[in-house]
Amino acid sequence: MKNILEKYNYPEDEIAPLIDRYRRGEFQPSDNVLKAKVEAPADDAFGSLPPEGSPERARLYSIGMEAIEKGQLALVILNGGMATRFGGLVKGIVEVFDGMSFLELKIRTAMRISDKISFYIMNSFSTEEGTKKHFEEKNYFGIPERIKMFNQFIAPRINEKGEFFRQGDPTKGYYGPGHGDFPYAFKESGELKNFEDAGGKYIFFSNVDNLGALPIPEILGYHIESGAELTAEEAEKAPGDEGGAPALVDGRLQLVEGFAFPEGFDTSKIPVFNCNSYWVNSEALRKNFDLPWYIVEKEADSEKVIQFEHIAGDLTIFLESAFLRVSRDERFFPVKRPEDLENSREALRKLTGY
Repeated sequence: MKNILEKYNYPEDEIAPLIDRYRRGEFQPSDNVLKAKVEAPADDAFGSLPPEGSPERARLYSIGMEAIEKGQLALVILNGGMATRFGGLVKGIVEVFDGMSFLELKIRTAMRISDKISFYIMNSFSTEEGTKKHFEEKNYFGIPERIKMFNQFIAPRINEKGEFFRQGDPTKGYYGPGHGDFPYAFKESGELKNFEDAGGKYIFFSNVDNLGALPIPEILGYHIESGAELTAEEAEKAPGDEGGAPALVDGRLQLVEGFAFPEGFDTSKIPVFNCNSYWVNSEALRKNFDLPWYIVEKEADSEKVIQFEHIAGDLTIFLESAFLRVSRDERFFPVKRPEDLENSREALRKLTGY
């Protein structure tokens, strides 16, 4: 147990007190709910890109492209999850079509925009080995000098009684404590400093299975011109959509995770939801902030397990943030199940240009 926890930087000083609080009955899922005043934002709280073909759109494109060509943009791809529904493979290396994986398509579509973009893959203890092997087999898509990897942290699961769950079994007993690891792991790995030392300024962070999250220059230009430290992409809701969304919390606009909304709050009043795609100034990640921890109930081997996680969207609590409404069809295209992939292959070909 100790070796794997040390290797992947178990944040024991933060997780151990949470486990103790849970055992004493002081930290329960109900504690995830915000106690502050939560309100739906006005429609004008969300920005939007100018129409395609307009002079203003072209101007934002030029601003973003100039930064990209100066080597100021990096893609951070969240690749910590296992695709249990796809046979237990690393999600990022699952084939989408024509022998190309999610990771390969994310990287190759970005390479078509510019050869100055850098790539950082955030793996986990469960995906690191498989991902490295995949990149080696693919010869790092011909750009090994522009692809770096770092690992998110690790934590031990506990059961409902507060006892450690399946310790010694790396596939059952441990988990990655959420994509809120990103700012901390990026800093601790040294890759944030390396990126900035090479002239980097902006980071685009997105999920590996969302092939719509391309680093288009117009959005980078929008982010730069907004003056915000972080720009979060928001898409129009469809019936049945759940999850995080921007809301006013004690009068300040920030992202709120679905389980954190107060009971009875009508989330249908918020017309958009969070895509988990963020444009962030690298210097903002050097700030000191403590993202809140949430208690999350999961299931492993038909048993309920307890995890403590933090989420990247909570960066909006601490950073000056803008919220950009984007096209759902173009920017948000996650693939969660094999049937999703089967039913959307042609759409994904069109989306990625393959």
